[in-house]
Amino acid sequence: MENSWLIFTLNLYDFSVKRQQIAPKKIYCIDSGLSNAVGFGFSPNTGKHLENLVFLTLRQRAKEIYYYTTPGGFEVDFYLPEKQQLVQVTQNLEHPATRERELRALAEAVQSVRVQSALILSDSNEDGFELKGVPVEVHSTTEWLLNQ
Repeated sequence: MENSWLIFTLNLYDFSVKRQQIAPKKIYCIDSGLSNAVGFGFSPNTGKHLENLVFLTLRQRAKEIYYYTTPGGFEVDFYLPEKQQLVQVTQNLEHPATRERELRALAEAVQSVRVQSALILSDSNEDGFELKGVPVEVHSTTEWLLNQ
């Protein structure tokens, strides 16, 4: 399926190529309708579809895209080594537990990988802030997609 461009796999970012190859891969689909047709779920997984849409957009703009797992086991959706940027995708940041989870992953990631900036894509724009000395922008996914 990957050779026919129906799906794309995303490797874990690691300095060791061996660890990159044996780590679980994230899978993104070229057509979200296809994933809906062949996938199984009890409820719509809009968060995964949103992440898939962001991946497809990043794939057009960046040569290298990875996901990153911190030493504490928290996952950052995308790491762009060329731009030294972390990208988190979430439906919204209104719920305190969601906000805390997304920020905890970013905070731990900026300590363990070289980063110049971070981006959180959600349902609305918010004021930017600094996290451990790294500027973090919070943008509406819709606006971000339109400006790409």
